[in-house]
Amino acid sequence: MALMLMMNDWHPDVLEFITVKQNMGMITNANLSVCVSNGFMKAVKEDLDWDLKFPDTSDPEYDELWDGNLDKWLELGKAVRVYKTVRARDVWHTIVESAWKSAEPGVVFMEYYNQMSNSWYFNPIICTNPCGEQGLPGWGVCNLSAINLSKFTKDGEVDWDSLSTAVRYATRFLDNVVDVTPYHFPENEANQKKERRVGLGTMGLAEMMIDLKVRYGSPESLEFLDKLYHFIARESYLASTEIAAEKGSFPAFDADLFLQSGFMKQFDDEVRNAVKENGMRNVTVLTQAPTGKVIAPYVCKNAA
Repeated sequence: MALMLMMNDWHPDVLEFITVKQNMGMITNANLSVCVSNGFMKAVKEDLDWDLKFPDTSDPEYDELWDGNLDKWLELGKAVRVYKTVRARDVWHTIVESAWKSAEPGVVFMEYYNQMSNSWYFNPIICTNPCGEQGLPGWGVCNLSAINLSKFTKDGEVDWDSLSTAVRYATRFLDNVVDVTPYHFPENEANQKKERRVGLGTMGLAEMMIDLKVRYGSPESLEFLDKLYHFIARESYLASTEIAAEKGSFPAFDADLFLQSGFMKQFDDEVRNAVKENGMRNVTVLTQAPTGKVIAPYVCKNAA
């Protein structure tokens, strides 16, 4: 079984973490990622210094209050200890060089992720599943499926009606999986049934584009991909609102707060009004996993 190990960009051990895979046998059976903040990327862009720090462990409330959230710790007025000050670009270049040498670590833009996340107001994203395509809260569950796009072309065109039906059926299927899954830990079950997180994705994109005679990477392909995945997103979210009208929204749903997420702000009024009127069955609906080697370069750069 593979695990995902993640470390924040401010951690005193982050440089050692970045390069650990270059030493054989130090860490095995695990993927590595650095959680990158907006502040760090600003420091990289502007060539600023960057403090590597950690909460003051001598604080009498450290064991009780420290949960890994540095912002929360600082909001409580607690002290931190700066262990080292480095050049932000040196850290970034170390990440890039290490990824070239050993294919790791990856980077997760965690602060931006939470700005976009639909669960921002009650369940912050703190990690991902082992392959990195789905951000998860504490005790979060990865519940994924994929539609084979190669089956949805007809006479050189996309069969939009059939694709719509498949997306809506798949969304309902994934929602049902939430209830029939045998959970090994009660914390997983409680969290998943509070938010009903699912992840509908795709495979077979390359075959679809070949059938449509659209060259990957061309201006035409970029326009087509925007149209295709916008369609899938709208259909899946509308399906979730319809299931919510039938069965109820996920328990932590709050329409006003949910619609303030960066992701939901991208939708048109039809989707947003459907959320207001019917609710939302699932906190998230989409996840694009690397389901095939041919399309992996696309989905890894544009996973939603």
